[in-house]
Amino acid sequence: MEQELHERLLATNARYTDGISNAKPIAVKRPISTVEEKLTVERRNELDSTSGPTAYLSAEADYGPDLFDSTNSPTVSMNLKRVIHGTVENNLTLQIARLVPAVDDALITQSQAVFDATFYATINWQKIDTAQPPTGSLALSPNQTTTNTMTVGLRKTLTTGGTVAIQQEIVSNYRSSSLYNTDNWYTSGLLLNIDQPLLRNFGTDVNTAQIELNVSSRKQSIEDLRSQLLSAVHNAESGYWALVLARQNLLIQERLLERTIKDRDQIEKRSVLDASPAIITEANSFVEERRADVIRAQNSVRAASDALKQLLNDPNLPVSDETLIVPLDVPVDAPMQVSLLDAISTAMQHRPELRSALLQIDDAAVRQRVADNQRLPVLNLSASLRFNGVGESVPDTLDSAGEARLIDYLISGQFEAPIGNRAAEALYAQRKIERRASVINYQNQAQTVVLEIKNAQRDLITAYRVIGAEQASRRAAAENLRALEAQEEAGAALTPEFLDLKLRRQEALANAEAREIQAVVDYNIAISAYYQAMGTLLERNGINFKDAKPQ
Repeated sequence: MEQELHERLLATNARYTDGISNAKPIAVKRPISTVEEKLTVERRNELDSTSGPTAYLSAEADYGPDLFDSTNSPTVSMNLKRVIHGTVENNLTLQIARLVPAVDDALITQSQAVFDATFYATINWQKIDTAQPPTGSLALSPNQTTTNTMTVGLRKTLTTGGTVAIQQEIVSNYRSSSLYNTDNWYTSGLLLNIDQPLLRNFGTDVNTAQIELNVSSRKQSIEDLRSQLLSAVHNAESGYWALVLARQNLLIQERLLERTIKDRDQIEKRSVLDASPAIITEANSFVEERRADVIRAQNSVRAASDALKQLLNDPNLPVSDETLIVPLDVPVDAPMQVSLLDAISTAMQHRPELRSALLQIDDAAVRQRVADNQRLPVLNLSASLRFNGVGESVPDTLDSAGEARLIDYLISGQFEAPIGNRAAEALYAQRKIERRASVINYQNQAQTVVLEIKNAQRDLITAYRVIGAEQASRRAAAENLRALEAQEEAGAALTPEFLDLKLRRQEALANAEAREIQAVVDYNIAISAYYQAMGTLLERNGINFKDAKPQ
């Protein structure tokens, strides 16, 4: 059975790597747009300077009034590294996760404490009146006995399942109407005892099983913490780029509003020439519509900032405060090399879910081992050695016991075997099934990880390709608007058709800019998700897990 389970685990990993062992790393790339091929390099640079992500690098955004009705909200600039490390250090969810291993440490100590030695002491006093029958001329009064017993000792449970104890007992005796030469005397006994199971519950591997399980539980808590750290870092990156996206969309909408206002003002100036009242009214309608879009974009920026503050949980930047986070970093738009084989191999070693699944297999093996032992019959051995003493004082009785003239030898055995033993056999069968299930769970987790790797790599490649398409679309929209503006500068009449066309092309350009920055942000989030799927996102961001986990 052990060999079979081991082979199944090895086959699980090999199944996902052997089939792609000859696969080579690929460079993420995107096709050349036929639209852009028609534009010269100089024209593309010109269009990029007036539209697209690089056209807003030095732009200042108007975030609108805050919840205190102030239009001058304080801001704090942050780069991505600060956001990630701040999240790892302060996030409330991670603080809770860090406490779980500490609880497991306490459980480990509790299970180890079972084998600590115990000191005990007892004191008993009793007075007994015993009626005596008449015996002729020697009629006695009622027999009165008084005893004081003091017992001290040490007891320790062994990892073999047995118990050893050493106990000293001293008894003070008084008896009235005694036939002895004295009414007061002392007895003592030094007892050495060992109880040891020989079959069921015998052995270190059985009696330390709970310690093993608690140690494994702590390791699983550490892996759970690693998993939550991976999610937190990915969420921090996603939240940061979501704020970048919201701010960029605000800048786009503000520029679109500025362009519309500028056109509306030009139309009003030409009202004496060729701009009719209907055209002016329509232009004002576009202005107010785009002003509404700006207001919505302002709200999105503030919501994204608050969401990031919640992840950060910075004591100097509470969620209740209206301070805005201003991102300093811009999303990357650069190709990278990926390898499905390397990604899967890395994930098999680093993903916390797989490490935790392996620990669960070990736990199932421990429980199966204990259940196997419980199928054995009970056969217990108990042996005691007692040195007795008696005297008229405590020193006398201790000296008497030390002479080793009065010694008790006690040996006993106990045997017990349930007929049929069905309960133990059923538990053992249950544990074997649970262990097989734990192996299947590992295989299921491995399959899920491989699928996540493939999806993450596919999303990354797709996102990069989409950037190229959206960039070409934006440049085409910018070129269309530039051509139309050139016609206007050449003296084209501001007919309703021309005005509508221009406003539509401005809107088309803004939408194309929004889609392009969305594609770039998606690509950066996909990169983060790719490293998260491999389980190496912490290392990529310079986070030492030994420093992030509880000590």
